Amino acid sequence: MEKLIQQKFYVTEQYVKSLFWSFVLIIPLSYVEFYFIQTSYALVDWVIPIVVALIFGLGMGYLSKRSEVHKKERALFKAVVDFSLEFTFVRNVEGKYEFVSPAVEDLTGYSPEDFYKTPNFMDSIIHPEDRYDWSSHVHNVNDDGKPEKVELRIFTKQGEVRWLEHLCGPIHNSSGEIIGVRSTNIDITERKLSAQKLERLGFYDPLTDLPNRRYLNEYMSKLIAKNEQRDANEKFAVFFVDLNRFKYVNDAHGHSVGDQLLKEVARRFKSSCLESKQAMITRFGGDEFVFVTKQAVTTESIQECVAQMNVLLEAPFRIQGYKLSIGVTAGIAVYPQDGLTPEILIKNSDAAMYKAKSQGLSMAFFSHEMTEHATEMVDLQSRLRGALNRGLIKPFYQPLIDLKTGKTIGVEVLARWVTDDGSIGPSPAVFIPVSEETGLIGALSETMIAQACNDIVRWQQEGVQIKYSINVSARQFADDNFCTEAFAQFERLGVDPKTVQIELTESVLLNNTERSLQKIQELKARGFLIALDDFGTGFASLHYLTLFPFDTLKVDRAFVTNIIEDKRQFAIAKSIINLAHDLDLVVVAEGIETEEQRQVLFDLGCDVGQGYLFSRPVAPDFLSNLLVA
Repeated sequence: MEKLIQQKFYVTEQYVKSLFWSFVLIIPLSYVEFYFIQTSYALVDWVIPIVVALIFGLGMGYLSKRSEVHKKERALFKAVVDFSLEFTFVRNVEGKYEFVSPAVEDLTGYSPEDFYKTPNFMDSIIHPEDRYDWSSHVHNVNDDGKPEKVELRIFTKQGEVRWLEHLCGPIHNSSGEIIGVRSTNIDITERKLSAQKLERLGFYDPLTDLPNRRYLNEYMSKLIAKNEQRDANEKFAVFFVDLNRFKYVNDAHGHSVGDQLLKEVARRFKSSCLESKQAMITRFGGDEFVFVTKQAVTTESIQECVAQMNVLLEAPFRIQGYKLSIGVTAGIAVYPQDGLTPEILIKNSDAAMYKAKSQGLSMAFFSHEMTEHATEMVDLQSRLRGALNRGLIKPFYQPLIDLKTGKTIGVEVLARWVTDDGSIGPSPAVFIPVSEETGLIGALSETMIAQACNDIVRWQQEGVQIKYSINVSARQFADDNFCTEAFAQFERLGVDPKTVQIELTESVLLNNTERSLQKIQELKARGFLIALDDFGTGFASLHYLTLFPFDTLKVDRAFVTNIIEDKRQFAIAKSIINLAHDLDLVVVAEGIETEEQRQVLFDLGCDVGQGYLFSRPVAPDFLSNLLVA
């Protein structure tokens, strides 16, 4: 209130001063005119000077008040922008800068005076690769008068590259015409660098720093798309390369030596003849590499390249005091005759590599004689489709045992092919990949879940309260409608999602990390638990543990089989269990077959066990007896 009174007093004072000086200036002049020029005057003659003095005084008072308000606004604006970390400027349509904030110097290295002296100075520091976008943006704001936000790079005075978030909007006069623009520029360099690092994690192998499988798929897809768009017939070759004797290095000297060897192999590959001919080299996984080249596509050049790769690796590697020798076996497929998609080309080159290994060769070309295997797959597909139609693919259940209490706390739902005579048909390791390749995985999954849910509802009605783990394949999870369809199916069948755990392998998450994370979050929001299956068999599992909100970690049976005899397997299992507990994850050990293995895992703190020691996968009726018992 006191401040408001002071403000009103100040405004009144301005008007009084203006009126005083108006009378001081006008009344004496009027007196001189009346006395010396007109020589006579009446009282009424003073009315006009007094009115003029009043009008002039009030007008001057108003202008004085407005001037003071503008001064305060300018001072306030300057105080705000002077202390702001964002670089702000105001520019007229001719490009002249009317205001540039002091923060410009910290961000660009240039002073406000550099901008004042040179119209459109901002244009000169834009990164060459962003100048087209910058030019389009300037025209849009100047012509269309619509505010815009763009992200672009600039060169600082010191020659550094920095990223800016440039927010710009027009300034209009009272007639609505654009007379300039105002802009705020925020330094987003750190954010961009962090995003680039994350993107690199998604597209590059962290061990060898080579492009990974995801990058490979996108690269090949672009090559094929470009070829189809131009209706060209340009060939490229796909080399599927496997390192010889690498397994022995790992077994004899440990994974740290094996990892260092992979890094050195990758380094030598980068200097190979393929690299010099602009090949793209990726680490596919484990000790497998894939090369893609548009240059070496003739038989002679391909043979030369494989020979050169072996020459490169012939020189012994010296790692941690060991002298190691290694070679390669390569399988080659050529686009377009050996495949029209990345998946088929990689699969065919992989098949050729296995053919070369089986025959003791250093390399082999894919041949359509290898399609005999594909014919077998077609036959299996036909049989699988018939088995699905006749209800021969059934859910079996393998108990999950609390290692502390010995009680069954859950079961994993596993698909089994039961033949007409009641015996077990082809292994899931055979028919599930076929179902994925042929598109039958959706029907198989729907059938399995429907049957399993009927069993679950029956057991719940009998008072059995356990968790049910269901495996989801990469093909299923990649479907954009997976979550929606899963929610609808479980709701329709009357099963509470809180009793269901979805098991995902690392390969499920490879294709689209961001979308995979979104799906997992959707599943968890509905109550589903999420488990990472076969942990430790991939090279990016630790990254996934930090990225995805898992509830359970399943230790692969590879780390359980020799846990007693092999100190390294013991150490790895111990580290995995400790890591999982530090992340508040439940640990499940797969493949427990002996009491000794169970005891060791229990002593290490493992929570849950699964394996033949407790039970093989059994049919629903047998599980009912186990649960009742």
